[in-house]
Amino acid sequence: MKKLLPVIVLFLVFSCWPPGLDPDRKDGKFLNDVVNLEEINSEYDDYNSDLPQNRYGDIELVFSSRRERKDVLNLVHMQVHMDYDKSLRLKKGRTPSGGIRYPDIYSNAVPMINKVNGNFNVYGPKFLSLRDDFVNYGTQDDLFLFYADDSSGKMDIKYTKRGSSAPEPVKYLNSPANDAYPSFSRAGDRLYFCSDRDGNFDIYEVKIPREERDSITIESLVAPPRYELRKVEEVSGPYNDKCPYIQQDMMVFVSDRPGGQGGEDIYYSQYNDGKWSTPINAGPRINTPHNEYRPILPSLSNFNYWLMIFSSDRPGGKGGYDLYMTGLKNH
Repeated sequence: MKKLLPVIVLFLVFSCWPPGLDPDRKDGKFLNDVVNLEEINSEYDDYNSDLPQNRYGDIELVFSSRRERKDVLNLVHMQVHMDYDKSLRLKKGRTPSGGIRYPDIYSNAVPMINKVNGNFNVYGPKFLSLRDDFVNYGTQDDLFLFYADDSSGKMDIKYTKRGSSAPEPVKYLNSPANDAYPSFSRAGDRLYFCSDRDGNFDIYEVKIPREERDSITIESLVAPPRYELRKVEEVSGPYNDKCPYIQQDMMVFVSDRPGGQGGEDIYYSQYNDGKWSTPINAGPRINTPHNEYRPILPSLSNFNYWLMIFSSDRPGGKGGYDLYMTGLKNH
């Protein structure tokens, strides 16, 4: 019996993991379908999502929606889970596994969201945990929410900290024009955002010098003593290029450049030797003659491909923009 005890314990531990979320295996079936997130969408515009990294199968979905204030986009928070019944879907509620529940840093999301919402549009939420989202050394964990709002009459990038009194602008990223959609590298040495400071919307890169074993702090992200700003010419052009989102060496963004399916299309580019590759249109499987908007690549370690959530005003949804999910590319 003593010999069997470790086996029994391991079985009980891993049986608590919901299907498809076993941390020791990869989910190998590529999601080729474009799945409408029907349980989550409403008859109003739903877009600009964020799906923070989860450690235990419980996921916190945050997105912009008109469902509450109707005339402006404010952030909405939902607990969701991956469902693998017949095909991969994202559904409301915690994972129905009956497993052990662990405290999660993202349980603090709701008070932070309440602080940033108001009678104005709130765009592009991005939660950042110093522990989970960066390659870090010796820094106490904390949670931050980055976003943009148009309370000043234009889009400005802001952030708030768990427990802090009020949101603050990220001054060095903002300009007299519109600035939005910040996204960060895991090393904390690069961030990307979009701005129309040069006429149309372009994608910009900020390089923040840091030593390999420097701790990443919120100060190093929102007020670095030194940084280099450049327009990412490899992916920007004379048309509108917006909503950059990076995950490891992959960037997804949207553009209304010619040669796509119509409207705003999703493109992707890969980072190699300090440069981004020529953008590739995600193709007619994902893009339509209508608008596709704000793609994200969630950090879900059990997937062996890029799972992508985006929004679109294509026909067949509940109304306005809806959230959709699919695999970006099959290797």
